[in-house]
Amino acid sequence: MPQATTTHSYSAKNAVMLTALSVILKNAEDNITELIEENENWSPTLVSALKARVDKDFRDILGIDPKKDQRKATATVKAIQAAVLPLLSTVSLRLNVAVKDATKRSELLTRLGFTAFAKKAQAKDQIALIELLAQFKTNLTAEVKAEITASKDIKATVIDSIIGYANTFSNENITQETYKTNSKEITAEGVAELNAVYTAVVTDFSKLVLDFYKKKKSAKKDLFSYTAIVKTVSNTAKATTPTPATPN
Repeated sequence: MPQATTTHSYSAKNAVMLTALSVILKNAEDNITELIEENENWSPTLVSALKARVDKDFRDILGIDPKKDQRKATATVKAIQAAVLPLLSTVSLRLNVAVKDATKRSELLTRLGFTAFAKKAQAKDQIALIELLAQFKTNLTAEVKAEITASKDIKATVIDSIIGYANTFSNENITQETYKTNSKEITAEGVAELNAVYTAVVTDFSKLVLDFYKKKKSAKKDLFSYTAIVKTVSNTAKATTPTPATPN
């Protein structure tokens, strides 16, 4: 039987879409007290039911074991967060001592990703941490490293450790199984269910939660942005490379 041609109502591969839904629902669990205070319909019962539905679709439609990937992803992210956030905080703080020139210091903080992403990353925003590490790694040239370690306030070993964690994020495909092409045929009914679960999680739930956090001006909004999470899950989030600072 040929592959079903039913149109998908979402952008992204099927497995990436379901992975993004899993991330959204995990973030909802982590913030459920605040969510239910805002809207009683955003209840643990709703989130649990949606999680069960997503897991079932992973198994029955895609033939993937989501629990294994979720455990691996969660363990990897939490381990890196716990280890690298204190190092990033130390570098950011000590740059104020290590680089006396205020203009140059501001340029370095921007180039290395601190200005745009450090606050959110320290608040445990995974997307911001990925962006920060990517930008730090991209823009940490030998010249920049020498400059910020020259005063001895920032150790070269700390810089090397941060780069190591950045490489871990780049090299560790935390949802590797998700991206493998599987031979399980997806029927028209399966595509219809994938469209329906996307609507249930994104259109009927996370878009509303996203709007709630946007109006609160809360960094948590990114935890419920389908577009942002798909970008991260797909490993296509790219650091913006600022214009190199002009040497004095």
